[in-house]
Amino acid sequence: MFNSTISMLRVKDARAAETFYCDKLGFQKSWEYDPGDGDPIFVEVTRDQVQFHLSEHEGDGPPGVQLYVNVADAKKLYDELISKNVVINDPPYEAPWEHMVFELQDLDGNTLRIGSPI
Repeated sequence: MFNSTISMLRVKDARAAETFYCDKLGFQKSWEYDPGDGDPIFVEVTRDQVQFHLSEHEGDGPPGVQLYVNVADAKKLYDELISKNVVINDPPYEAPWEHMVFELQDLDGNTLRIGSPI
C-alpha cells in the first residue's frame, strides 16, 4: 500500500535553495546531510504535509522539473507569496480541471504549479 511521496528537487546550491523555500515559500528545514568535505549537500524542507528533498547530488535527477502541489486555498497562498515578493510566473487562473492554479519557479528553474479545487 502506498503511503506518501517526497519530491526530489535537483538544486545547484542547497543553502540558497533552503533559504528560498523557507524564507519565501514558508517551508521549514526538517534535516540536512552535509558531509562537510565539499561533497553534495542534501536538505529536506517541509510545509504542512508537503516535503521536498533539495539535493546537490547530480545523480538525484535533472534540474528544471515541474511539480503539481495541491493546497487548500491557492488564492490565499498566492496572496501570501506576493506579500513576500515571490515572483509568480502565472497569476491564479481557473484551469479546465476545475482548480484555481498559479505557477512559480525556484532558483534552479524547477516549476511549482500550485492549485486547489474551485
